[in-house]
Amino acid sequence: MSYASVKGQTEELLHLLARPFPQEDDERDDFLEDVNRLLGLRHSMIEASTGSFTTEEASFLMEQDRLLTARLNVVSAAIKQDLKEIADQKRVHKGYERGAVLATKGAFIDEKTR
Repeated sequence: MSYASVKGQTEELLHLLARPFPQEDDERDDFLEDVNRLLGLRHSMIEASTGSFTTEEASFLMEQDRLLTARLNVVSAAIKQDLKEIADQKRVHKGYERGAVLATKGAFIDEKTR
């Protein structure tokens, strides 16, 4: 693969990651599938091109890798926050079913009446 194709793939991935993280589940799934597909293509291009880049090209791609990592960390943080919220909701729901008194975000849930 050529440097231009790897650079183009990287720019497409950076452009995708510059968009806000979708709020709807279906849109998120599509977004994450696109990111995963582009990362896979980029990775295979780089592996096929190993050793064929000049020093300037390699340093540019490494800088782009830093940008990609930073943007992927933002997406990862959003996913982790969603998972935490889901786990909190499950914990509150299970506690309520068992009749436990739970504190959640400043609110208290009393024991379930029988």
